[in-house]
Amino acid sequence: MASEDVGAARALARARESWAQARALWRDFTGESAYDRYAERHAREHPGHPPMSEREFWRARARFDEDNVSTGCC
Repeated sequence: MASEDVGAARALARARESWAQARALWRDFTGESAYDRYAERHAREHPGHPPMSEREFWRARARFDEDNVSTGCC
């Protein structure tokens, strides 16, 4: 009986880990994790200087994309 509980707990832990990995991959694929990566890098490279708020970050990113339109070639 106890070994069944251990097996179920391990299966649940594997399922949770798989879900976390899939979620992280999806967030990277959709760009949702961009602010998190920015905040981590900013903290590393500019300690003592506050990062942009998430709202400021997304506005700056949208402005950059609008100003730097790519034709998809070269």
